Amino acid sequence: MRGCSATASSRRRREKALIRQCAARGAGSSVPAAIVLLLLAAAAGPAAAQQAPDGNPLRNAYFGDLHVHTNWSLDAYRNGNFEGPEVAYRFGRGEPVAGPDGGAQVQLRVPLDFMAVTDHDVWLGQIQACNDAGDPAYDTPTCRDLRQIRVSGPSRDTLSPRPAWSTLTSWRFGIPLPDICGGRGSGPQNRCIEHARHMWHEIQRNADAFYEPGRFTTFAAFEWSAMPPGAGHMHRNVIFRGGQIPEWGGSAIEMGHLPERLWEWLEAACTGDCQALSIPHNTNWSQGVAFAPRNTDGTNFTREGLERRAAAEPLVEIFQVKGSSECYAGLGTADEECNFETYHAACPPDQEPSWEQDEGCAFAADYVRNAWKSGLTVEAEYGVNPFKYGVIAATDDHSSRPGAADEPAFVTRMGSRPAPHAANPGGLAGVWAEENTREAIFDALRRRETFGTSGPRIRVRLFGGWNYPDDLHTRRDMVEEAYRSGVPMGGDLPPAGGDGPRFVVWATKDAGSANLQKVQIIKGWADGETTHEQVYDVACADGLTPDPGTRRCADNGAGVDLSDCSYSGDLGAAELATTWTDPDFDPAQRAFYYARVLENPTCRWSTHRALAAGTPIFEPSTVKERAWSSPIWYTPAGR
Repeated sequence: MRGCSATASSRRRREKALIRQCAARGAGSSVPAAIVLLLLAAAAGPAAAQQAPDGNPLRNAYFGDLHVHTNWSLDAYRNGNFEGPEVAYRFGRGEPVAGPDGGAQVQLRVPLDFMAVTDHDVWLGQIQACNDAGDPAYDTPTCRDLRQIRVSGPSRDTLSPRPAWSTLTSWRFGIPLPDICGGRGSGPQNRCIEHARHMWHEIQRNADAFYEPGRFTTFAAFEWSAMPPGAGHMHRNVIFRGGQIPEWGGSAIEMGHLPERLWEWLEAACTGDCQALSIPHNTNWSQGVAFAPRNTDGTNFTREGLERRAAAEPLVEIFQVKGSSECYAGLGTADEECNFETYHAACPPDQEPSWEQDEGCAFAADYVRNAWKSGLTVEAEYGVNPFKYGVIAATDDHSSRPGAADEPAFVTRMGSRPAPHAANPGGLAGVWAEENTREAIFDALRRRETFGTSGPRIRVRLFGGWNYPDDLHTRRDMVEEAYRSGVPMGGDLPPAGGDGPRFVVWATKDAGSANLQKVQIIKGWADGETTHEQVYDVACADGLTPDPGTRRCADNGAGVDLSDCSYSGDLGAAELATTWTDPDFDPAQRAFYYARVLENPTCRWSTHRALAAGTPIFEPSTVKERAWSSPIWYTPAGR
């Protein structure tokens, strides 16, 4: 896209022109305030330039991983990961490191731009205590058995029965272990809380040590790991912008495994210069709780609680190693692309969602698209949309290998244990930001100008407006005009009228992956208390056009040779773009729109492994890698 790769001189000319336009438009300008401020700073002279030497007001795409575990997480350690945050940061910035099993060196194909180590809050610091001969817990039975893992390796028989039961019970149900913690209280006498407080400072120290503004951005973070007895995952990654960071506020154990208490803590403790995000993930494992139309404990929503939730959680992790959380065919959707990396089977129709269910099947309220639809009706009732999520993706790697999302190289997600067939390599987070710094990356996350991919570095942009010209996607000034007279993904389209909202969408392929097959826009809307959705193919590769009846592109014929995993290189497109108008727009209905970009099919990781081992190939044998944009929302006037 030439508008984003312009020379510095041409960019400065456009910046000055845009500043003049903003000044002429005055208070009625539709240019986002942040853009205006950045342009004014760029024109202000050397002092401003020193603060953001590489800042691009039209914003660059940066790729990262905000969900990574090291041997500071119990589940990673138990499964043979003995490498800490330093290795994770080195790997993330592109250095070669030893493989997860200590074998041949591995290295990212392209370094990450940003990352966060998100070790679990539960058991934080206790592994270090068990390996510190000076700690009172060192000679406890549990610590002796945990150290034995380094000798015997991870296996089901590594831990003796009592400590095995104790560690798993502590992890699964959030019960502190008396022999390590010195009691079950939550006060200062509880050694586990002291361990966690110390490690929280170490987490911040490591993030600061590896932060290189302009090259490699790191965030202090942790995973808040709510595990209600017998329930699905209610986990969140908590990411801090930098600057002021609160003292350790306790794990999910101390907060009763209720996300509402996490949001209350963030509101109370993260004040002043402190800024944080709570990002839910693996909602596809939540047993119908993640996006239920009520609080986690079953009580009714309140406006105050919804406002707190919306402020804390502007993003959701839509894809990672444990599957896709976008949608599930048959659970509120008929979309044929919703069978992508689903992991679990759908729950029986007569099974009620419950906080006490096992984590073995999927409910409609586990999926993000259904949450987006539900948010429209919740907003109509309470005046707040708690499910107004932008999207990212991540790996959830437990081997200290952030960003390792390539299908051919995938071996494990959990220490040195081979990955189960249902797993996948995970994905990457993408942001559009002015520069690669904590402030710019975090602010992009906060305003939801984000996207997620299933692994490849597909870039996607989506803008919405009322008066975009038909050919905007072909123009050199596409990005400038899209910002000037509309909103980017993650934003709210004002009810300005017109025949219907217009969207400009643009996507480019990963140079190291397959060509793009098509771009889709998915719309969701509410008609009273009833919600609907529609998938539109809007840009097709190979000269194809969407069928007016099915609204789909014809299959372009791209395929995969399963004997060697070679794929069609002469079909598909390196870049797809279009300007599209919603043909079914009703100005009285709340709605959202997001883009999904699909690659031509390639071999799934399990097929690569089967060919290498000479074993039969499992189904599915191929995947269509993809990217998802954050939505743009529309709310009728006066609603």
